[in-house]
Amino acid sequence: MHERVQDLMTYVRYFGCPDLFITLTFNAQWKTVKDSLLPGQSAQDRYNIVSRVFYQKVRRFMRLMMKVKIFGAVLCFCFSVEWQKSGLPHIHTLFWLEE
Repeated sequence: MHERVQDLMTYVRYFGCPDLFITLTFNAQWKTVKDSLLPGQSAQDRYNIVSRVFYQKVRRFMRLMMKVKIFGAVLCFCFSVEWQKSGLPHIHTLFWLEE
């Protein structure tokens, strides 16, 4: 953990303070998740579905940020994936923009 913080501080030293801090949270009510569950199951019961769908959403989000450039050109980014007490993931992302 200490090494990762030191790595992040290298970004801050080189690029300055990050411009965006965005959190993406898993939603158990997403249609893709609900369609994949068996009757009587919740998202917490199927970690394989949760992780697969969340990974797809994160990839789509990152593609929007990096290729579509909805906030402008991105110099660099870093992220951290965490699991909530409910057993569902979320991601914290820092972005450094060119302008």
